[in-house]
Amino acid sequence: MSVEAPLSHGQLFSWREVERYPEGWLTEANLASTWDMRGLSVEQAYGLLRRLVDRHEALRTTYHAGDGGRPVQRVHEAVELPIELVDRVIEDPSEHERTKEELVALPFAMSGDLNWRGRMVASGGAPVYLSLTFSHLIVDLWSIHHLHDQFKALVADPRAVAAMGPAPRELARRQREESWRPRQESSERYWRGVLDDGLMDVLPTLPARVERNRLELTLHSRALGGWAAEAGKRHGVTAPAVVMALLAAGLARHLDTDRVTMSLMSSNRFAPEDQHNVGTMNQLIPFVTGVDMRATLAEHIKRLHWTSAKSYRHSCYDFDQVAAMAAAHGERPEHGCWMNHLFRAWFNYIQVDRRPSDPHDPSPAELAWSPLAQQYGQAFRVRVEVRGGRTSVLMLADPEVLPAEAMTDMMRTLAVGVQLAVSDPGRALKDLWSAGAAPPPSLFPPEPPATVTPA
Repeated sequence: MSVEAPLSHGQLFSWREVERYPEGWLTEANLASTWDMRGLSVEQAYGLLRRLVDRHEALRTTYHAGDGGRPVQRVHEAVELPIELVDRVIEDPSEHERTKEELVALPFAMSGDLNWRGRMVASGGAPVYLSLTFSHLIVDLWSIHHLHDQFKALVADPRAVAAMGPAPRELARRQREESWRPRQESSERYWRGVLDDGLMDVLPTLPARVERNRLELTLHSRALGGWAAEAGKRHGVTAPAVVMALLAAGLARHLDTDRVTMSLMSSNRFAPEDQHNVGTMNQLIPFVTGVDMRATLAEHIKRLHWTSAKSYRHSCYDFDQVAAMAAAHGERPEHGCWMNHLFRAWFNYIQVDRRPSDPHDPSPAELAWSPLAQQYGQAFRVRVEVRGGRTSVLMLADPEVLPAEAMTDMMRTLAVGVQLAVSDPGRALKDLWSAGAAPPPSLFPPEPPATVTPA
């Protein structure tokens, strides 16, 4: 038996995002996780996993085409666990990484699939680890952490209960009630304001499922996150706001504009009742802001922080309704891909664990070009990941808009800026390109790799 229901705002947003991927890039929607199974029997492990599946509708949900091209969700009362059991001798302690890579490289069908799978690896009949892959269509990273924490709690005590938020189906129902209308109208007013201010027309957009040569550059630094955190404390903002403000300044300089539109990823888990939801809730929200090169670093960082902070209040919305609003406003992309058109530049900052970054860590920074950049989607994208005290800044760009030299310069500007934001925040923003002193090797390599030509 199954129950059919409309999608929540987060589910619909994820669907519209994934449906634009070219066929060969569908695995970009996959999220991986590895769980320790040692000390459990196979029967215990499967029993506890069934408890999780029974507890969370997202793990029993498939998507299907609905009327007018708008998908629906189908919640099943019971499903077979999509987990295979493999028993083998484990000689390499890092083999779980290979298993993860194998699973995450397998795409999911958007319709009719549970959109998660796993491989439990045992040795001599005793489980060792479980490698899981989830599609972003059904869960986000926040949800995966919840699932893992709940599994560990059940291992410690099979009678353990967990704090539960509304299931995606319940969330979808709530978002269509009259009580939600004020929030919906507030989001609509915000979007009208963004459209009135104008999107960043200098960034080209692509049709859905169309590929184009892109460049991808990543800066790894153990010190950068620490400097961003120190700057954030000094100016009463967050470390992500510092990094975003400096990248926005570089983008404005290289596009020769005094106004940028940045899109931020929001978890949409601000309400206490949504903290424990297991489902996909993330949505992008854009904001338009001026970039005044005469302003001080302190003024620029605070402006970007507070402008972006306001946008989060409007980050849960019906994507199809916003697209219709944009069309009525006069935004008419011929290619029909509103996901690319409305979010032309986006920034995301993920703190994977709680280990702090040390600004005085002398480890040399690394800068590397990806052999094959993601060849679809927005013309400019930055994803920052902080893991184990190391900050990785991944920048993807269309080389016709931001050539390799500009991308390298933006990374160097970020390295210079995080220090100046702490030591000399009264400097003008324009001084980031005339500061003179080179950033230390812990923030930027003294000899960055040669620029590349897209294939």
